[in-house]
Amino acid sequence: MEKDYTTYADFKAGLAEQRSAEHVVEDMRSRPESPKKESRTPAARPQRKPHRRRGALRSAVFLVLVIVLLFSLALLCADFLLPTGVTGYVTETFAPAPAAVYAVSAGAFDALGEARALSDNVRRKGGAGFIAYDGRYHVLLSAYHDRDQAQAVADKHGYTVYPILTEGMSTADFPLAYRAKVKPLVGYHVDLYRTLYDLSDGLAQKGTTVAYCRERVRAALTALQEKAEPFLSSAEKATDAATLNYRSGVLAAQAALNNLIDQSTDADFLTDLRWTYIMVLRINRI
Repeated sequence: MEKDYTTYADFKAGLAEQRSAEHVVEDMRSRPESPKKESRTPAARPQRKPHRRRGALRSAVFLVLVIVLLFSLALLCADFLLPTGVTGYVTETFAPAPAAVYAVSAGAFDALGEARALSDNVRRKGGAGFIAYDGRYHVLLSAYHDRDQAQAVADKHGYTVYPILTEGMSTADFPLAYRAKVKPLVGYHVDLYRTLYDLSDGLAQKGTTVAYCRERVRAALTALQEKAEPFLSSAEKATDAATLNYRSGVLAAQAALNNLIDQSTDADFLTDLRWTYIMVLRINRI
């Protein structure tokens, strides 16, 4: 609604009043927004998220610590309750069983004299008569690759099966100076057993002769001497127990083969063959 100006002075006063009102309006438009309105904008809300993340992280860490603590307590209880402990249980359950050859035992005795008497009787009948000691004296007749075969022979005569382990030491048990030279001998006792076993089986079935067996034993002795010579020479002055024991075992195996060739009679050759292959299996298990 327009104002009614009666005089020029009224007109100037009204104009001045109008300009003053317009200035106030422009001044209000140029002012910045209130801080309160700015805090209500969506951009201010994400500032609270880091606090939530830190809380979730603490909860996760606490949960992991509780699980580790409970697992440790369970292991301690199991280690206490299991007869061989946790380590022994895992080893017995998951470790591969060492290879074995299965001998037939005619009897076990506390006294060596009783074992020798049975050994002589077994040898007269063509068995090995080898005496193995493991706290008791076992008189062994023969040994087989297969447990079922050994069990069948044992059941037939009322005997028992006696496993002979074919693995024992490793090359790591020897001083560094002898390890390379002993490696060619690893497993030689099993190879030698198989050779002598096949000869004894053929001789028992009358599929071969004593003369042929002697020649095969001679070839086996030559092969063993070639493999063993570097080790035997280098370990001649060894002082550690592992090297001394293994060296004496190799020499004993060679001596047993020599006896088969030169001293065993035709009548006793089968028995001596069986005695020798069991003796070789009982020593130098590497």
